[in-house]
Amino acid sequence: MLPVLGNTLQQISDIIARITEVILIIVLSTMAVVVFLQVVFRYVLNFPLFWTEEFARYCLVWSSLLGSAVAVKRGQHIAVTIFVARFPPALRRGLTIIALIAVAVILAVILWGGIQLVAITRAQISPALRVSMSVPYLAVPVGAALMLLHTIVIIVNSITPKKTA
Repeated sequence: MLPVLGNTLQQISDIIARITEVILIIVLSTMAVVVFLQVVFRYVLNFPLFWTEEFARYCLVWSSLLGSAVAVKRGQHIAVTIFVARFPPALRRGLTIIALIAVAVILAVILWGGIQLVAITRAQISPALRVSMSVPYLAVPVGAALMLLHTIVIIVNSITPKKTA
């Protein structure tokens, strides 16, 4: 049953990661265009746009958390492996699973706190864009949920016996 669950979770993780990458490209591209417009309007036209700095900041927050989720999926986060690399493979595998479980617990706590933060800030309005502050803060639970999903998939794949051909 675990291999079937692992395959299903892997497929879901792959699809969500691809969607996240597309959204990340859109957010980063939009942020670059808005920052460029901010510079042009401020220094060339001498007519600064009041909303661009806040919008770019929110794009940066979203891109950071979405990018972190993509990095988890790809296994590209920084890791200090100097000590773990010295252990035998079986112990190394066990320590890696323990570390991944600890990461999953931390991400679950961040997810829970992020949900509470969104609920608390839904009535607050941003100064320039006049949108609910829950919009930028929503990046925290969304990013944590995506990272948690990818981490769970990595854990399941780590404990699932590998088929040998």
